[in-house]
Amino acid sequence: MSTSPTAKDSVFAPVQVEGAVEKIVRRLGEAIGSGLLGPGERLPSELELADRLNVAPMTLRQALAILRDAGYVETRRGRGAGSFVASTITAPLISTGSVPTEPELRDLVDWRRTISGESAALAAERANPATRQRIVAVAAQADAAASGAYGAYRLADSAFHVAVAQASGSSRLMVAETSIQAEFNQIFGSLPGTNSTLALRSSTLGHEPIVAAIVAANPSAARLAMEQHVEAIYDWILGLHLGRL
Repeated sequence: MSTSPTAKDSVFAPVQVEGAVEKIVRRLGEAIGSGLLGPGERLPSELELADRLNVAPMTLRQALAILRDAGYVETRRGRGAGSFVASTITAPLISTGSVPTEPELRDLVDWRRTISGESAALAAERANPATRQRIVAVAAQADAAASGAYGAYRLADSAFHVAVAQASGSSRLMVAETSIQAEFNQIFGSLPGTNSTLALRSSTLGHEPIVAAIVAANPSAARLAMEQHVEAIYDWILGLHLGRL
């Protein structure tokens, strides 16, 4: 009996041979940055991971070495040995670089509308009752996290959006959404005021109509709600960065 692919399946799917080390670093880094792989989470064994990624063990070790040097992955020896997401990562991996310009941000938001909007519409169309309940639960976790530490909230918020993409049944949409979440996490980490409880609560309010439309199996409403949420985040970023709200 076949099962639908999960978001984590896409993280460990085979990579192209050309530039494999860089592709592995990016894929695992984005999965950590989006919260798909959480702090302290154990990765598959090197042999299993190399097999799943369809790369030579040496290629995988080179990629893991880069991630270790960057502080994203740690390797433990002895009992319980293996590679783990660094336990000290309590927030998404963020860049100290500058926030995109308004045209760059507009371009990114247009891309996100396409990916996230389609994910929500397909989730409303294809999700079974169990998957819908999981989305409800993940949204509730994000809402609860809004009153706590910023890093925990961003991980929970990313998990919500990745869960919606997973419910679409499209592995390509899952990969794209994971990449988008990692990129937005970098932007949020460079903005002032993103850790205020009021701002985080405001963000979670945008989840409610998305969840309601998916639960109601209404694709058009789910797409519209997601697009409105994405646009609201765009306005929020412009307001915090450019003072235009």
